[in-house]
Amino acid sequence: MLISLDDAIARLNQGELVALPTETVYGLAGLALQANTVRKIFELKGRPSTNPLIVHVTDFSEAENLAEFNDLSKRVCKIFWPGPITIVLPKKDLIPLEVTAGNQTVALRAPNHPIFREILHRLKQPLAAPSANPSNRTSPTTAGHIAELFGDMAPPTVDGGACIVGLESTVLDLTYDKPTILRPGMITRNDLQLALGEEVLLGPHVIQRMNKAGQTAGDQSPGMSDCHYAPKTPLFLHADTKELLESAQLSRKDLIIVCTAEERNVIEQKDFSCLALSISGSEGEIARNLYSVLIQADKKKRRRLHLVFSHSPKGLNRAVLDRLTKAAVQSNIQI
Repeated sequence: MLISLDDAIARLNQGELVALPTETVYGLAGLALQANTVRKIFELKGRPSTNPLIVHVTDFSEAENLAEFNDLSKRVCKIFWPGPITIVLPKKDLIPLEVTAGNQTVALRAPNHPIFREILHRLKQPLAAPSANPSNRTSPTTAGHIAELFGDMAPPTVDGGACIVGLESTVLDLTYDKPTILRPGMITRNDLQLALGEEVLLGPHVIQRMNKAGQTAGDQSPGMSDCHYAPKTPLFLHADTKELLESAQLSRKDLIIVCTAEERNVIEQKDFSCLALSISGSEGEIARNLYSVLIQADKKKRRRLHLVFSHSPKGLNRAVLDRLTKAAVQSNIQI
């Protein structure tokens, strides 16, 4: 069900859940400071309680009330907010442990989508908003995807058009000596190092976190589980076309996904069904179309999906490969 911005605000104020557009993917939003509402998010998604949520804020002044900031984290916000980057910081008591999977840290982001920002501005409250999909499934990048993914359980949705980034935000842990990327995204390691003037590590830099009772807490950030972002149809990931065509798993009942229109023509000449992630193979176009194509492929109800990705795992390609390797049943690509 599509709803208006005013209706979304009313529902959120009443403790209900609403799907909202961001520049990255659509999020399943609820009031972040209400534990009962947060639990509804986990229930609807079927999300394990060990997988923390991202708290969305309007700006740094709002985030200051929720987490402990140092000079580096303030600089990150000044340079990259609003935008597709999430920062992990020590949380303040205002944040319920339900949000953080029992961690004493919280993931914060200021989204850069006019609809989401307008809602945050009018609510004057932070929103918890993981991707608006059942747990571990492909993330939605259009309002229509949400209905396809949830079926009759789809939450009321504000249609903000197609997401311009198409991948979840970069997650940067700022709680240790070196800033560490826990989940790659559109803002790359190189972007961060150039802007901050210091080394940024590539994670996950796995450090066991503890809750206040001294017990092991949940994941450091969203997107760290081994299986994630997956279509219903089994997905196999290949490093090049030659390896794909020699694969024992490949059959005429399968669907092949490639990066460019030129590669699609090659595959179709061999009488296989094929979809392309882009025309030219540009990083941005591949990232923007990835989830949409995977959802489209799922609807074709083939026996298997095969995706050929031969690009170097650098820049935005690293984020694409992060999602693909977690979505795939089998991968011959190392990142």
